[in-house]
Amino acid sequence: MPQVICESHLNSGRLVENKSVAKRISEAEARDLFLQNNLEPLTDFPGTQKPWKSKCLITGKLVSPTYGKVRDFGHRCQYCSGFKVDEKDAVELMRKAGFKTLVPYPGGNKPWKSECLKCKKIHSPNYTSIKLGFGCKFCAKRAVDPKDAERAMDKRGLVPLEKFPGAVKPWLVKCKKCKREFKTKFHSLQTNNGCKYCVGVEVDTKDLINKLKSLKLKPLEDYQSAKVPWKCKCLVCGHVVQPTWNRIKQGRGHCAYCAQRRVDIPEALQFMRTMNLKPLEAFPGSNKPWLSQCTTCGATVKPRWSDLRRGQGGCSNCADFGLNYELPGYLYLITSKKLNSHKVGIANSYKGRKFDDRLLRHTKQGWELVAKYEFTTIKEAYEIEQEILKWLRIDLSLPFTLKAGVMPQGGHTETVSADYLDLEVIIKKIKSII
Repeated sequence: MPQVICESHLNSGRLVENKSVAKRISEAEARDLFLQNNLEPLTDFPGTQKPWKSKCLITGKLVSPTYGKVRDFGHRCQYCSGFKVDEKDAVELMRKAGFKTLVPYPGGNKPWKSECLKCKKIHSPNYTSIKLGFGCKFCAKRAVDPKDAERAMDKRGLVPLEKFPGAVKPWLVKCKKCKREFKTKFHSLQTNNGCKYCVGVEVDTKDLINKLKSLKLKPLEDYQSAKVPWKCKCLVCGHVVQPTWNRIKQGRGHCAYCAQRRVDIPEALQFMRTMNLKPLEAFPGSNKPWLSQCTTCGATVKPRWSDLRRGQGGCSNCADFGLNYELPGYLYLITSKKLNSHKVGIANSYKGRKFDDRLLRHTKQGWELVAKYEFTTIKEAYEIEQEILKWLRIDLSLPFTLKAGVMPQGGHTETVSADYLDLEVIIKKIKSII
């Protein structure tokens, strides 16, 4: 039968007989085709469809492609195409990528237990990902070793109470300082977030209540947040105030009325009556002259509310005793165990008239002298006293807690509760000003 040549195979050299009758291929022709495709046959030609043991002239590896595959697709080395990986090559690639393999090569897409030569951590990347350029997940910060996470939490002052759940999952921990247990997120080794209670990000309700008790405040509603005013009742003066937790943390959460930052007008009017003063105008403000009339002598006077609350008299004409600012004087610090309070005050150093020595009046009421500081003029003592009162009322926001009734000799506005400050703290402050 005459031979038929298919046009589609002229360029590839394929000759097909009519009705599947193929031309016989000589070994020389087959060998020449393999060499043209960088393959060196190592055995006799087995036929067109049988594996032919050969050597890849590119990689040097032994392969066994068929003649038909090489004829149709060209170079058929499984190592060159990536279908097959030599274990030695795989180990070498891992070494170059910074890994020491610990088990035999398992396959391209299977976990391969290895040790990172840089961070010394053991994990199981797969060969394919390393070949694509992915290195150690710990060195690249894509993963966190549980031991490293626990050490990092220890530096933050937190003790883990359960196994490491992951970087962004809640992790039960305990604060070393406040001993509270709560859940937090690890995030990363670079994160420095510590206890949310210690830094004030979150507040324990029990702490809130205890703090209010120390400030002599009673909450009238539930706590909302640090910036929302919290309605409370002052247990000293009975006023309703609304401090925020932020102000309380800053030491400014005391009752605004007791600390003289606010004035209750009815209370102020009543106080004026006890001072034998009748206001002739509306309350102008704590530090402005308040036009009034002395009900004792009828004189028109202009005392300041702030001065009245510090213990100064309202009418100089009716004062049965007073202070001469040009004569020597002293600043005194006294304390009363019975009233659980401390007090500062000033007085002249002479006793020319009855009741000139104010300190004597206080000692008769059970107050004990703690410290006494002499000055050339009482004006100097007055300036120091004002600095101390400003420090107590404004800087520390500490109110006076005694009422006028428990101090008939006067001076209750210059007191501070012994629960708020120790005597040593006040003495240190006085010395720092002097």
